[in-house]
Amino acid sequence: MRNLGTTLTQHSYSASFGRLGRTSDNKTVAILTQIRDEEGNPLADHVWVKLQNFCFDNAPLKKGERIFFSAEPYRYIKGIYKSRAIKTLQSDIGLRNVIFFDRECQKN
Repeated sequence: MRNLGTTLTQHSYSASFGRLGRTSDNKTVAILTQIRDEEGNPLADHVWVKLQNFCFDNAPLKKGERIFFSAEPYRYIKGIYKSRAIKTLQSDIGLRNVIFFDRECQKN
């Protein structure tokens, strides 16, 4: 996994589209998998991102379709839950200020 260091800035990434979902306050989010930086180095296995800057045409994304975007990575601590109680805490990576700018369309 890439060392983010302490200074996090906007960078370009690619990822595979997983699926759409909703937050508890009914905002649209997407799960992205196999997130890689510009050089092809892995950043994270998956992240959930808000789709406020989602600007593709009307064709829906398909599972596994590669998309390209810029984002600012950040570290956060998440709890691993078992039976509604936090059992462990671990560091994870999130993406904020996500701006989608391209997709690699699959041909049928």
